[in-house]
Parts: sequence; C-alpha cells; structure tokens
Amino acid sequence: MRIRKSVLLLFLSLAVSSPSLSFAQSAEERLIDDIVNDVINRTAETVREEVRRKTGIDPFERGYGERDDYRPAPSDLGDDGRDELRRLDDKYDRKVARLEEELVRKLNKAEREFRREEAREDKPGKIRKKRNKLDEKVDSAHHKFEEKLRKENERYDRKREQILSKGYE
Repeated sequence: MRIRKSVLLLFLSLAVSSPSLSFAQSAEERLIDDIVNDVINRTAETVREEVRRKTGIDPFERGYGERDDYRPAPSDLGDDGRDELRRLDDKYDRKVARLEEELVRKLNKAEREFRREEAREDKPGKIRKKRNKLDEKVDSAHHKFEEKLRKENERYDRKREQILSKGYE
C-alpha cells in the first residue's frame, strides 16, 4: 500500500510538473520569437518598404537620390536616350534587389546564430546580452545596406544626368 501511494504521488507530481515545464519552454520560445520579430523582421520590413519606394520611380521624371531638384527628361529626348534610361533603370532595380537579398541573407544568418546561442543559455540576463549582440549585428547589416543603396543612388543619378546631357536627338 505504501509503495502504491509513493508511485501515485510520483506520478501525480510528474503530471503536474510536466505541463509547467512545457509552459516554461513555450514562454521562452515565445520570448525568442518576439526578439526575432522585433529585431530582424522589423528591419527586413523597413528595408522592403524602402526598396518598394525606390524601385517605382519614373526615370524620365527624377532620379533615386534624396534630392528634390531633378530635372525631368526633355520632351525631345530621342528613342536612344529613352532606351538607355530604361536600361539604366532596369539595371538599378536588379542591383537594389541584389542588395536586399544580401541583407536578408545576413539577417537570416544572424537569426540562426542567435537561436543557436540562445539555446545554450538558460538565464534571462544572458539572453538579454544575446539580444543586444543580435541588435548590433542587425543594425550593422542595415547600416551597410543603407550605405550601399546611397552609393547606388548616387551612381544612378550621375549616369542619368550623363544620359540627359547627351540629348540623343
């Protein structure tokens, strides 16, 4: 009888503690998912919005930089000039898409590293440090993307001005 009570108590204690263990694990997984959503997905969405905003510009009206003083293509711009502007714009769109893909690869790599490192940690303070490290990696990758995009915008604008200056009558 005593053994039965002990076995019953052991079984009940395991039954009660198992859900709490899975709840703790689920809460930790939710925390990690929240961190990933906050840090990585927010940055990826910001970049997607920026790319959408940049790749829809009419090259005959303006360039891609932040300036407001772009001159539109002259109405008498010949077919060769228009074709060259279209080719330049297509090349720009491909380049920006490659820059976005490169950033997404870096973000995915940072996420994998974060999840791998976090899996080894069990203390909230250490997870917080890992999150700060993830923030730094993501911010650095985003900053590099913005710098490359800025340079690409400048390159595009210079070439656009050269095309418009030629006239192509």
